[in-house]
Amino acid sequence: MARELGPRGKLCRRLGIPLSRISAKDPDKDPVLRRPYPPGQHGATARVSVSDFAQRLREKQKLKLYYGLLEKQCRSAFLEARRSPGNTGKVLMQLLESRLDALVLRAGLATSIRQARQFVRHGYFQVNGKRADIPSIRLKPGNEVRFHPAHLKLAAVQDAFGRMKSRQVPAYVQVLGEGEGMRYVRLPEREEIPVDVNEPFIVEYYAQRS
Repeated sequence: MARELGPRGKLCRRLGIPLSRISAKDPDKDPVLRRPYPPGQHGATARVSVSDFAQRLREKQKLKLYYGLLEKQCRSAFLEARRSPGNTGKVLMQLLESRLDALVLRAGLATSIRQARQFVRHGYFQVNGKRADIPSIRLKPGNEVRFHPAHLKLAAVQDAFGRMKSRQVPAYVQVLGEGEGMRYVRLPEREEIPVDVNEPFIVEYYAQRS
């Protein structure tokens, strides 16, 4: 399966997104906060004019980075949101936030979207009592996700718990017990989703190319 394996810190610097926003990294070690300019020889001094197209493309790239999406996945989510009733941008964000890997991250059961995807792919979780190993499956309000008992004591899982104890869990996610799982309570409102993108720009980007 295709994956984005490039250096994430460099991509975060290019898009201006602190790495600590999309993972549990120490903010003091965040490459964007330490060097808030694009990578490269002229990153700190370059003066670049940004066109309307570049602004929309940038927002789309930020969205893909937050959720670890490939272009085909991002476009597919937009097309589904456009077919759905309601505001397309809001529906798009709700669709992406309902993914299993995104909710695992929001609940603090993993330290980054990449780790959340890895946990899911390796079969660490059960959804409503059934094994789930597809990160993109979409949960419905009321669904419960729990670690398989055989994986709960693994060092990587315990390390994730240790680093995420202080993480603020959004209201649409309920952590079960001491971290053995989570419940998807309801669809989130846009202001509750901790993803800093301008979704109307993303809608415009794809609408102009459909």
